[in-house]
Amino acid sequence: MSTSEDGTPSTLVDGEKVAIEGTVNVRDPAPLSDSLSTDEEERVGAYVWRLKESESYNYNLDAEEPGADMNLITYESGIESGTFTVDDGRREIRIDTDWLTETHDSADITTVSPEWTVSTGLSKRSWGSPYIHLEEHWTVNPTPTMEYIFDADGPEEIPDDEYFEARAILDGEVLAVCGEVSVDQGTPVLQGSDKEPLMLSDQGFDEFSRSLRYQIPKYVLVAGGLAALGSLALANGLGIV
Repeated sequence: MSTSEDGTPSTLVDGEKVAIEGTVNVRDPAPLSDSLSTDEEERVGAYVWRLKESESYNYNLDAEEPGADMNLITYESGIESGTFTVDDGRREIRIDTDWLTETHDSADITTVSPEWTVSTGLSKRSWGSPYIHLEEHWTVNPTPTMEYIFDADGPEEIPDDEYFEARAILDGEVLAVCGEVSVDQGTPVLQGSDKEPLMLSDQGFDEFSRSLRYQIPKYVLVAGGLAALGSLALANGLGIV
């Protein structure tokens, strides 16, 4: 863990574990993020999404946690990211989410089709990631209103009970991030590895730790292998296990 007081890039070295909590600065917004109907006008640095279908026609868009009172089927999920940094007032570090995308075999949103109707445990790995705890900016759209983001060869009619759901990281919000440093031409980048997973939380480190305590058992059953070991390593690093 870095304990530098001056916070200059030279104090960070490759492979160092760093935790930082600060303000998000979005340099380039995430792909297709202008399609998300967030209440704020700030640019979106990254978001985790899923394509899902409700088993009831009484889907509650006004619930405290959208869809919490429904039985839902997740057909696919993924993580989209632009270029953004986190600045804690002492240093500014760029966040690279590629490790999360690769670890969860995230779907490329530009290849997703609302015709997909097969759901497996892997379909929800990105959405249910124990490394991502985003609660502040949550949006749900009926898929028919989002059809312009899908491939032009998609179906002419999309069922009304399908939804596109996303949790976003916005410019100007406070984000807690933990991961491994990589220095690219003198510029520090915070990313993930199998040894030091990348963690993102808009609820702070304490709340993330409490959430992780409940998420790990479920994720280990679905993920297995290195991904599960990574979540256990992160929990150990945060003093949970």
